[in-house]
Amino acid sequence: MLLSMTGQGVATVSDENATLTIEIRAVNNRHLKINLRSPDSLIAHESSIEKQIRSAVGRGTINVNIKVMKHSRQDDFTIDTELLQAYQAQLRSLSQTSPSLESLLGLPGVVINNVTSESSVASVLTLSNDALQQALGQFNAMRETEGNAIEAVFNEQLDSLKLIIEQIKDRAPVVVTNYQERLTDKINKLLETHEVTLNEGDLAREIGLYADRCDITEEVVRLNSHLEQFRNVMQSATSQGRKLDFITQELFREVNTIGSKANDTLIANSVVEAKTIIERIREQVQNIE
Repeated sequence: MLLSMTGQGVATVSDENATLTIEIRAVNNRHLKINLRSPDSLIAHESSIEKQIRSAVGRGTINVNIKVMKHSRQDDFTIDTELLQAYQAQLRSLSQTSPSLESLLGLPGVVINNVTSESSVASVLTLSNDALQQALGQFNAMRETEGNAIEAVFNEQLDSLKLIIEQIKDRAPVVVTNYQERLTDKINKLLETHEVTLNEGDLAREIGLYADRCDITEEVVRLNSHLEQFRNVMQSATSQGRKLDFITQELFREVNTIGSKANDTLIANSVVEAKTIIERIREQVQNIE
């Protein structure tokens, strides 16, 4: 299977205390880099959140944004009326004017927060775990969809590359035959001019040396092997973008060697076409995890 390194996932979950939203976005990166933005209530748990992300993602720059909106309820806060009245009485004894209600509510202990920090953090943490799993599921589903589309493109490109390799393979023997004809014709013209004879063994030896220099049998065999290996890696249980990148480099190297060996215009044209396809594959491989 192939997984794209780019994707997005968003999930929102709620309970009676809060609503939490997690958004995940990813772009290409040779390594795994996680940028996490979370509220203060989750700072102590960021390492746990990152661990969950690392278990689901292998490569890429992952931007994770967590937002929490707490719900206010009537019974979250109560007023200590006895303390409020005590503050009010003391202030009146010191001043002829009555203090405002706003100033009294700001005094220590007047407003009691009935929501404990422990229960609030526990609630937010539960929400974050649920939302993270949902967002990761959506995120990976999107990456898999894009990966399937890239795989289809790869298969088309590999088929085209396979056809070009077969054309090169069929053309290779003709290169030696053409060289033999050109060399024989050239030598015959020289012999006619200088009235000398040529040892057939010398001619055969020269043709044999040329055939050995431009022999591309090994390169063709390795190219076909790399194409098969590329397809096998695409069908593996995990996405292996780095391995595909290495195979692509090997494909380019073998085609480049053929271009330097085969002294033939048609093969040279085929090599250019093959390099173009391999370059397209290489660009797409950079998007694979």
